[in-house]
Amino acid sequence: MDVTNPRRILALGAPDGGVLTLLKDLTGSAPTPVDTTTAGLSHTWTLETQYYRAELSIWIDEIADLEAWRTEFVKPEAKEVVSALGAWIFCFRKPIGQKELDATKDSIRAIADVIKKACGYSWDGTCLAVGMPQGITPHLQLEDEEWEEFCRELGFEYVDATTKGKNEFGEPTGIDRVKEALETTEWDGADDEFGDILGEEGLGDMDESGEGEWGAFSVEEAEMNRELLGMKTAVNGGDAGDEEDEALQVEELERMMGKLQAIKDTSSSMPEAERKRFAAKAVAEVMKTL
Repeated sequence: MDVTNPRRILALGAPDGGVLTLLKDLTGSAPTPVDTTTAGLSHTWTLETQYYRAELSIWIDEIADLEAWRTEFVKPEAKEVVSALGAWIFCFRKPIGQKELDATKDSIRAIADVIKKACGYSWDGTCLAVGMPQGITPHLQLEDEEWEEFCRELGFEYVDATTKGKNEFGEPTGIDRVKEALETTEWDGADDEFGDILGEEGLGDMDESGEGEWGAFSVEEAEMNRELLGMKTAVNGGDAGDEEDEALQVEELERMMGKLQAIKDTSSSMPEAERKRFAAKAVAEVMKTL
């Protein structure tokens, strides 16, 4: 299956972060810098698995001044760019001292903040923080667990690009892990209009780890779940004296749940892209009645 209109990848890092090296290792080639900077370059990569084939556009950016970069990316006009991304790949040289370590962590925090401000908590893409080799310069000997914990708290996965083969659990490491993570990313950009229809604050059902169960109905269910939650709160926590009003709220709750189930049942046999479009339109109509 060919993915039409796939979301993009943004690969970025400090001027010497190793972005082009990573892209060459990952895709087999890399663009040539213009005027010694990688900012503004683009690349294409055909990602093909047994399930799909996608022609991915890779945008490349350079963080020379972190605060200036963050300021530009949190502007309202940058929201469309951020929303079009399916993956962020932040490349950094393994820090040689505390100053470099702090700068790297600040960059990861800034990227996480940009994503949150543009997409809320509903963004379902992939964020990778890839540690590139420092060369002959000695670097801080930080345990992988320290990087993994820090990155995980900000929604990133840490990948050490210097490792090869598989880990003790039989999982790929290094560049192979970067590729595997991107292969499991949802690239279909057909649901980009969901943000305009239902807003950016949709939250799916969260499990105990805080990870949402994102599917074809994730954003739609999130919006309806918020309405249902508000109604449940009113039913369970309102004044006991107004029984008639409570009965009406319960009836409305049941009606909305029934409509959501009907939308699911009706579209269950549709292809994924068509199902998403149908769900978005149907739920938008339901929301107009609230």
